[in-house]
Amino acid sequence: MSRLASPLSLSPRAGAWRSPEASVIPNLHLPMRSLEVKNRTSVDDIKGLRLITAIKTPYLPDGRFDLEAYDSLIHMQIVNGAEGVVVGGTTGEGHLMSWDEHIMLIGHTVNCFGARIKVIGNTGSNSTREAIHATEQGSPSACMAPFTSIPIMERHPSKAWFLISRPSFRWVPTIIYNVPSRTGQDIPPVVVNRVSWNPNMAGVKECVGNDRVREYVEGGVTIWSGNDDQCHDARWDCGAVGVISVTSNLVPGLMHELMFEGKNPALNSKVMPLIEWLFGEPNPIGLNTALAQLGVIRPIFRLPYVPLRLRRGSSLLE
Repeated sequence: MSRLASPLSLSPRAGAWRSPEASVIPNLHLPMRSLEVKNRTSVDDIKGLRLITAIKTPYLPDGRFDLEAYDSLIHMQIVNGAEGVVVGGTTGEGHLMSWDEHIMLIGHTVNCFGARIKVIGNTGSNSTREAIHATEQGSPSACMAPFTSIPIMERHPSKAWFLISRPSFRWVPTIIYNVPSRTGQDIPPVVVNRVSWNPNMAGVKECVGNDRVREYVEGGVTIWSGNDDQCHDARWDCGAVGVISVTSNLVPGLMHELMFEGKNPALNSKVMPLIEWLFGEPNPIGLNTALAQLGVIRPIFRLPYVPLRLRRGSSLLE
């Protein structure tokens, strides 16, 4: 065993405790320093991202994160032109994680890939206090843009949501996530317009539709489409800066082409059957099943998610 690999020891033979070299050689085992430039993410850095992947979180048989498979997924995004990843979002099953897991995964992503791709950490929560805590814990390691959204299936008046949303703007660029199909409540434009003055307001992931996207763009708000089936038109007809995509977990190169290479209705039509299949059941059930069948991840599912059931007559990945 080399000296660098020696464990800590305090034995009668040694006579005295001796620190391993790893503890006294600066940064021998650390992938980064907390003040490195790659952690310095500005609002403008976030506003210019055209393809952001809502990245899947894979698991080992014992339920822990499969970081080897996760790193391969991130690497595939980088190689194929994705500019950012959302860590622990809906697709990444952040709502099924403990906060310790959540913050660890954000930190791991920044440590390993922060120099090559922008990291956006989901720090939304049903509890405002928890959301603030998560943003405080995540931002020092990532200086990432956190997601913030209405608490799931809990109704709040617009003024209350305005107060809920404000704490996340204190530290880092923030993306508001409007997904009424999951939260049970739309974030109306009056609320978004009231917070858009904040210098840390990066923009909105909007899932209501392209009419709303166009309205925001005309008002000067940065928008990402949250609907893969509408993102081509949102980008090229409605002025969205890009998409925060589920489908790009599978075909990042094609989604990159749709977001970067100009209008391409033919390619958009070819991708549409895959998108429709992925969202035939609530996300991320379809994506989890497809990635497992392709051998990209192990077929391990965190409850309540289970594999997509076989449907007769389907021609895609069943």
